Amino acid sequence: METFDAIEKRSSIRGYKDEQISDDELQKVLSVANKAPNAGPYYVTVIQDKDLLKEINDKTKEMMLASEGFMKERASMEGYEPLYGAPTVIVLSAPETPFTQINVACSATTMILAATDLGLGTCYAVSPIQTLTESYLDKLELPEGFKPVSAILIGYEADVQIESPEREVPDNINYIK
Repeated sequence: METFDAIEKRSSIRGYKDEQISDDELQKVLSVANKAPNAGPYYVTVIQDKDLLKEINDKTKEMMLASEGFMKERASMEGYEPLYGAPTVIVLSAPETPFTQINVACSATTMILAATDLGLGTCYAVSPIQTLTESYLDKLELPEGFKPVSAILIGYEADVQIESPEREVPDNINYIK
């Protein structure tokens, strides 16, 4: 697949088959994690333990239902699960720096495009971050001073009916010549 094809094909997948991705696919996705542009350290944690993922999903949904606005609305949707049944969750963590979000987002985007090229479904997720930070830091075994920033849900796409609003393509490009 060409880069433009992968970018065009990529979308946020809202449901995953109960089948684990292969070790070869996972290693290919992880192999590009550190090829992204960056201006500081970040750490990548792979979670594939079904019981742990269910715990994280359930606690995240509880937290979302107890919140206000978008998070509560989303968690209240029929059939909604924060991790969408993904068999693999890649957590990106970093120390707090001015470039933390940029470093993590660049790495995540690189892995998402690699996964798309392999025919895997992905979703960039921030909803489980509060749960991971408050309840699972010890299980993540992060270096001192690192905290979860974002996650990538990854797996084989399943047919699901979780509604998601269509994204409008903004008219936000300006030329200065």
